[in-house]
Parts: sequence; C-alpha cells; structure tokens
Amino acid sequence: MKWYDAIAPFYDLFTSAIYRRARAHLVTRLNLQGGERILVLACGTGQSFDAIVNRTGPQGKIIGLDYSAAMLSRARKRIEKNQWNNITLLQADARNMGPDLFLHHNIAPHFDAVVAVLAFSVLPGWKQVMQAAVNLLNPGGKMGILDWYRPENDLVTHTVNALANAEIGRDVAGYAATILNDFKVHKRYLGGNVWIGTGRKT
Repeated sequence: MKWYDAIAPFYDLFTSAIYRRARAHLVTRLNLQGGERILVLACGTGQSFDAIVNRTGPQGKIIGLDYSAAMLSRARKRIEKNQWNNITLLQADARNMGPDLFLHHNIAPHFDAVVAVLAFSVLPGWKQVMQAAVNLLNPGGKMGILDWYRPENDLVTHTVNALANAEIGRDVAGYAATILNDFKVHKRYLGGNVWIGTGRKT
C-alpha cells in the first residue's frame, strides 16, 4: 500500500466531494443505532467517521483499520480536530483480520456493523477479507459496502484502476450476495459505476 502512503496528502482533496453523498447514503441505509460497535474497513483518512459518529453517538465504538500509516495519520488528525473519543485506529493488513488481531490490541473482536468504502476493489485477497469481516459480525450484524464496478476494459476502467491502484472489474456485489443475507444494491452513482449495498450476517 505504498501508493496510498504517497497520495495520502492529496486524498481528501480529490475524493471527499465525489463520494460524500454516497458515504452518507450508505450509513443511512445501515440504520446504525446508538452505542453500536462499528468496524470501518480500509478507513483511509476517516472520511466516513463523521456520518457514523452522528448515528452511533458518543456511546458507540468505532474501530478504523487501514494498512497505510500515512492515511491513518490523516485520520488521526481528523479525530483530534473533532474531539472524537470513541474511535480507535489500527494499522494492519486486512488479510490478517482474525479475532487474534483485535485481541492483541485489547479490542473485542465482534461488531454490530462493518463499513467498507472503496475497500474491496483495492484490497488484495478481497474475498478472503470480506469473509473475515463477516465472521467478525455479531449474529444479524450488518455490512455496508460502497465501491466501484465497471467490467468494461476501456479507458475509464484503466484510468480509475491506475489512479486508485484498484481492480474495479471485481464483482464485489455479486460475491457479497453469496455470503450475506438479503444483500442488495440500493443506489448507483457516477454513471452507474459506483454503488452502495447492504446485507446481514445470517
């Protein structure tokens, strides 16, 4: 993830406005409740934190996991600026996201919801990571995903893949539907290439 360390200083400038509405819609669709425990997968600079905190309140517990130290540094500054006391940041490879990882950091390895924004089109071993995230959900726990999907092998696909170090041809929604109950894509953005979807652990 050296690429994300390199672009961290510019990430918010180029992405915040593009995805702000979709992030807000995703959190609304998850119907988070006060006091819930939320895992934010590939949390980056923490752009999703504001909407989540507004839903869970100060009693909620939010864990932001990311591999990039530079992105987490930006997230830490966001937390300090907003004086959020209920967010913990964890630098780790998502492929190692088992209970032992959280227990090693004195974090209970169970969550009411997982939020994954622009994660599965980027993460290596993304199917393994998604299954690991589902395993960490409490029974009936929710997963919300915001991501790209563009199967066309054209200039737009190549450009997005290059800028985000991504593979937006991955059928993330299709796979999510095989491991989550009632998974549904609710809304699409940017010409239908960006979507939000939610489902529950059976």
